[in-house]
Amino acid sequence: MKKILAAGLFTAVSFTAFAQQFPGAIIAEFYMEAMSVPKGWELSYKGEENKIQVFTMNRDLDTYPQTAMLQPIDQMRRVMCGDDTLKDMVNQGVKVKVNTRDKVGGKVKSTNGPILSSC
Repeated sequence: MKKILAAGLFTAVSFTAFAQQFPGAIIAEFYMEAMSVPKGWELSYKGEENKIQVFTMNRDLDTYPQTAMLQPIDQMRRVMCGDDTLKDMVNQGVKVKVNTRDKVGGKVKSTNGPILSSC
């Protein structure tokens, strides 16, 4: 499964150079399926806002409070800077942001995250 996702990711990234579409949904799927993900975390792609590619990290901190010390931007850095093709995209000007939607005390709190603009 990991090889299939990686192949799809690279195909989409190659296609991106021609179509100018960011493969955000494929990147989120790759992160969820092929990478080590903190328990209770789920990454999704929201879309482009003001020329920034926006992801959302849903975190269940009620069930997995020990993961609260981890930062979603570090997870985004892992996926975007850990692959040469995605790293090149970031270094060539693609800006990525990961917002959080945290479940704490039975309530959901949303926070805008920082922007990743270089690796």
